[in-house]
Amino acid sequence: CYARSPEGRAAAAMPPEMTAEEALRQAEAEGLTLLRSEGGSTGFKGVRFDSSRNRSKPYQARVQRGGKAVSLGYFVTPEEAALVVARTPEAQVAAAAPPEPPPMTAEEALRQAEAEGLTLLRSDRSISGYKCVVFDSSSRGKPYQAKVSRGGKNVSLGYLATAEEAALVVARDSAAQAAAPQLPATS
Repeated sequence: CYARSPEGRAAAAMPPEMTAEEALRQAEAEGLTLLRSEGGSTGFKGVRFDSSRNRSKPYQARVQRGGKAVSLGYFVTPEEAALVVARTPEAQVAAAAPPEPPPMTAEEALRQAEAEGLTLLRSDRSISGYKCVVFDSSSRGKPYQAKVSRGGKNVSLGYLATAEEAALVVARDSAAQAAAPQLPATS
């Protein structure tokens, strides 16, 4: 099954090991974009460093498929692993998507909330200072998680750079939920 998949066919066509430069040249030749990541230790989305399983090939290529993490194999360089990720349908969609807007500063988020007529709910009990905003020190670059409860379940609205930006996302979600048509109660 793996040999029939796009990843399996790509792996079969690829030389056994590639240097970083070879992987970058190959990506360029195939017209692929290696998706960069500021948060990870490897510098690439879908690539993680894991020397515990394979010391000679410590870079694992992974994608999310059907809600599950799927390993695409282990590689010598992060660039080689990123090339394998870039060949997946998931990465093709991500590369075609418009770039993510830059994070807002605290001041920009406060001004935007005011412009949209939204109130950022303060909290004395939260480290972030805002209701439904959790600080996660393990999340580099975007340590503030916007988190709400829907139907008794916690739902993450994403990780953001500042507490104010996360509070703005929560306020927008609350406004959208309040504006959504409510289904009539059934007996």
